[in-house]
Order: sequence, then structure tokens, then C-alpha cells
Amino acid sequence: MAVINNYLGFAFVFLVFLGPFECSADICEQRGPCKCVYPNGTGVDLSPSVLPSGFYPVSYYKPTYNAAEVAKYELQTYYFHPCADVSLNVSVNSCNRPMTIYRESYTLNKTAGTGVGATFNLTSTNCEYLGDKADANFTSGNTGPAITFHNGPSTTTVLLICSDSASQLHTYNMDEPNAGILAFYSKDACLKQLEEPGRSFGSTLLIIFFSFVIFYLVLGVCTKKFLMGATGVEVIPNLGFWTDLPNLVKDGWAFAIRGFRLPTRGVGPVGPADPNSYDSI
Repeated sequence: MAVINNYLGFAFVFLVFLGPFECSADICEQRGPCKCVYPNGTGVDLSPSVLPSGFYPVSYYKPTYNAAEVAKYELQTYYFHPCADVSLNVSVNSCNRPMTIYRESYTLNKTAGTGVGATFNLTSTNCEYLGDKADANFTSGNTGPAITFHNGPSTTTVLLICSDSASQLHTYNMDEPNAGILAFYSKDACLKQLEEPGRSFGSTLLIIFFSFVIFYLVLGVCTKKFLMGATGVEVIPNLGFWTDLPNLVKDGWAFAIRGFRLPTRGVGPVGPADPNSYDSI
């Protein structure tokens, strides 16, 4: 019986006090390849930042091997076009299809000179498709919303960073060659009111719960008063339960804090069981 009371108390505490918070997590629900909306109606819409033609580019260099003086670099350029796919009309490697994001790789070989006066020969080595608008998946992280493109074995993430400056694409973390992280800085990445805030799942749950409680009380009072002739506080259905509800809530909190374990019984003489108790039945 104690276990049942503990679970009843915990269920009441969770439903009334913890349920709404648990069910209202900040998840930006995707509404397209470049739009997501939070439960409160705010969200991100990158549609105004779409370029009439072309992509947002960003490049970075990395040495391909270590030496006393690095003689070879690799230049990688990422191109990002939010919301829509763009075709390059080329037949180079995997870039022969409409794309939202892709990467070009170049090799820079030193041909002469040293230091500032060195000259390099630029050779294109690869054009790699990384994803289209159908691959765009919104995720939420510490920096806010992000768009992830998965094109096995590579995954490219574009963080959406609120900025007052003109829209720009930057590198964020390129330590893993097949898990590049870019950052798209734009005023269109700032949260704005996109929809009227709707009722959250937690609020709906509370409305259903209290509607059921009110219906239960009204029906119980009418039954006990008009069919059973009860008067005063006796018209309240299950009066013992409602009287003991504060203790159930307290026991429920304690039950949850203990990790859903019953309290250990103290060592001592065990007296005879009460013949009228629930355990003796």
C-alpha cells in the first residue's frame, strides 16, 4: 500500500509541477529547408538571405604535410545557398546535380621563391556534393538553431548565428575532415516572431487533467448528495484521498529523491500485525 501511495504522490507532482516544464523543451520545429519555429511562435527564416544567383563562399587553407618549410597547401572552399538548390551546369565529380551546399578542393604547389615572394601553382582536384534542400535537417544546440546536411560519410553542419552585419559564411571548426562545422552570420538568423504562439503540450495536458478533476468532483458531489443523501463535507467523493493529498505529495517528492526506493526499515522488534491492516488481509 505504501508503494501505491508513493507512486500516486509522484504522479501528481510530475503531472502538475514537472510535466509542463518537461514537455515544453526548446525544440525548433522544422517548417522547410530554411525555416524552423519554436513553440512560442518565434523562429528563424533564412528566405530573405537567399542570393538571386550564386552561393555564400568561405575558404580555408591547410598544409598537406609537415616539413621545414611547407611547400604544399590544400585550399578548400565551401559554398552554401540556403532554402533552394542551385545547379552549376557542370559535370565535375559529384557536382553535376542541383545542390544547397558543396565543397571544392584545390592543391597549391610551390613553384618558386620563399616567404612572401613565393609563387604557387593552383590545381583543382575535386568538387564534392554535400547536400541539397531535402537533406537539410534543423537541430538545436548551445549556439541556437543549426542546419545539418548528411551525405555519407560526411556530415556538414551550418550554425545559424544572429548578426547585424551582411550575411556571411565562416568556418567554425574544421578539425574533422568529414564533419565540418560552418557558421552562417546573418540578421535573418535572429529569432523573430513568425507565428502566433500556440498552446504547448504541457498546457494541453494540464487542461485535460483539471477538466477531468472538475468533472469527477461535480459528478461525485451530485451522486453523494442526491443519491446517497450526504451532507456537509461528506458530499466530497473520496474525501479521505483529498484529505491525505498533501501527505501523498510529500511522500511522492521523497520517493523520487530516493531514486524510487522505499525507505529502509529500522532494526528493532517486530510487533504483531494489525488484524485490520491492509498487509494482514
